[in-house]
Amino acid sequence: MSKRDTPPTAHTGFWLGQKLLLSEAPRKAWAWFFATWLVLSLLAVGLMIGADIQRQQQHFKRVSFYLTRSVEARLKSCELVMFGFEDIIASDPDVRDTELRSYAQQAAKRYSFIYSMGFQQRIAHYQRPTFEYAQRDTFGPDFRIRDYQHDGHAGWLQSANWHTAPARESYIPFTMAEPALTQNARSAMGLDLLADTIVGPTVERALRSTDIEVTPLLRLSNDQSAIAYIHALYSPSPPSTSPIMRPEESIGIVTILLRIDGLINLHDEQSDLFDITLSRQEGASSQYDSAVYSRHALLSPSQLDLLLPRIERREQIATPYFPYELNISSQLRLHTIDRANLLLAILAAALPSYLILLIVTIRHNARKDREFADDSLYRTREHAMVTLQAISDAVITIDNQRMVQYLNPAAQRHLGTSEEQAIGHPLGEVFKLRYEFARRAVADPFIECLAKQQPRELEENSYLLCPDGEKLLIEGSVSPLFDRNRGLIGAVLAFRDTAPLRRRMLEALETSEARLKQHEYELARVTRITSMGEMASGIAHEINQPLSAIMSYCQASLSLLEEDDPNLELIVQAIQSAVNQADRAGKIVHRLREFVSKKTHQHTPVDVNHAISNVLALADYDLRQHEITVDYHPGSHLPLVYADTIQLEQVVLNLVRNAIDAMHGQSHPGCLFVETSFSARHVCIKVGDNGPGIGDDKIDNVFAPFFSTKNGGMGLGLTICQTIIESFGGHISTHNRSSGGAEFVVELPPLDTGTPPYIDTRE
Repeated sequence: MSKRDTPPTAHTGFWLGQKLLLSEAPRKAWAWFFATWLVLSLLAVGLMIGADIQRQQQHFKRVSFYLTRSVEARLKSCELVMFGFEDIIASDPDVRDTELRSYAQQAAKRYSFIYSMGFQQRIAHYQRPTFEYAQRDTFGPDFRIRDYQHDGHAGWLQSANWHTAPARESYIPFTMAEPALTQNARSAMGLDLLADTIVGPTVERALRSTDIEVTPLLRLSNDQSAIAYIHALYSPSPPSTSPIMRPEESIGIVTILLRIDGLINLHDEQSDLFDITLSRQEGASSQYDSAVYSRHALLSPSQLDLLLPRIERREQIATPYFPYELNISSQLRLHTIDRANLLLAILAAALPSYLILLIVTIRHNARKDREFADDSLYRTREHAMVTLQAISDAVITIDNQRMVQYLNPAAQRHLGTSEEQAIGHPLGEVFKLRYEFARRAVADPFIECLAKQQPRELEENSYLLCPDGEKLLIEGSVSPLFDRNRGLIGAVLAFRDTAPLRRRMLEALETSEARLKQHEYELARVTRITSMGEMASGIAHEINQPLSAIMSYCQASLSLLEEDDPNLELIVQAIQSAVNQADRAGKIVHRLREFVSKKTHQHTPVDVNHAISNVLALADYDLRQHEITVDYHPGSHLPLVYADTIQLEQVVLNLVRNAIDAMHGQSHPGCLFVETSFSARHVCIKVGDNGPGIGDDKIDNVFAPFFSTKNGGMGLGLTICQTIIESFGGHISTHNRSSGGAEFVVELPPLDTGTPPYIDTRE
């Protein structure tokens, strides 16, 4: 007895039992243990990282929202400061300058992002000398209105680029900035803002729009970045509704310079982790810089941090006139994960891994026990083979390729062979299974059993064809054969002789079947003779068509003969057409005689377009008499079809005459539509009209015998047409046209030179 077979006792204890069980664990179980531990540890670490990433993303969203709202609040404060500044300007001019300076200083003190603000007066060209003289008391004797020639930088620090402004219609010189600018910045005093290449376009828009406008990026004297709010004031107020007139009505502009870095307020933690850019909005004018502010995170990410995704967010500033937006991004980081919790999660992952180790070990031991039992069962099955030698039923075993592997003595007697002659040969050579009176294809029971791996009963009419030609009626079944691992290794056939009584019953049934077939043959003959009575009424209908044509041609000939100067050529043509119709009537009678006498019709290659042209020529007189136009579209390069020319023309002519009858008596002009075409499978003939069409309650019965929509009609024309088309291997159908009228469609198989012609052998 092995260690595994030693039952644990109470004094061995739990841990001793665990140690004993683990000592029997196979390598596969330990592999599962370490693999599971690794997967669970990675899963736990992944979940912790995912939770931390989610927390960082939520924090990122909060910071983005706070920064955006903060910028919007500062911009709103600038609006309020500007409107308050404008209210002071509208007050008494005597005290205006003092109040403006005081107000601007207080606003700059309260809002650190305001660099300076002021009111810049609009000066007409005739006011320039007086204005420059008055300003020299403040800015010195050299003060004058000037222009600055920019060299690619949005600043005014290069003294060589300053020039006296030429004469213009009006000026808006820069003369007021509170709090007072530095000495370097004061050199910009006297700049004509209206003519400046950077600020001028924004000033021009402000004068015309009456809205607050924002300038492009500006460089201050301390190399800081700024933008300016510009709003125009008018007298009278409100200004004219015409944007062209507003610049002449303006009295000046209010300007507020904003430090861009003051608009974006970051805490220390945010400065360490976030990259922030203030860039031009999509759709904003190209005069604005693509990026006016950029600040990178102070804390660089580690190499492990770079394995995590980078999150970005674009925040729109909810201020209509502000042309920039915030782009905030941050690199997700791993340093925020608690290492103690991480170690605890890895240790916790070892518990389910240990349980899997125990389960795999127990299953391994159970499988070894089961294999021992299977071996015992297999030996028992081997002993059962002895029994097969003694039973009277025949037993044959085959492998997956249906090669005979074993047959017992009873099977050798029924098959008339020996074990040496049968084993290793295909089952079909040894066991010749046949079926009596089979009415349908029967699936091979051996193939079906091996394919579905399920037992299969032999059909009740099964018999074994013995080597001497005798039929041995049998019954039995085929069952799949599996190995110890449930793998299919073959099948077992068991059958027995069903005794002479069943054979006598089958012989009697065979005789009865023969008599029944003879009776069915006679019944079919009687039915065919009965059908001749119905066909007799159709002969008149078929002959009536060429007779009607003969009458029409003869009447036309008589009409032509009554003329003073008869056209002999037309008369001869009409008489010849009447002769052709008489010949056609004779051929129809000949075809009907062939149909009655059970002759087969050998069809010949027929050009469909040629047959249609013959029919339209035959029906030309009736079409002109009823004032019906023909819309004929013959298909090009149509293949030939196997058919009988006369019968095909008979079908088309019948459809044309039906269309003429349908359009008779209608108020609008009649039109006959004929079209031939070819698809990948059929040559198609379409015959339609613009008559009243066929009622929905009648369209399904148009091909039924003795059904007619015409008064006095016999209802056999379309039935005969259907019979003829089907004899060609084709199909005929009908439907109502969407624009009005009915349309019949004939589909015929195209000529295939590689196959024999279709021969109608129906009686």
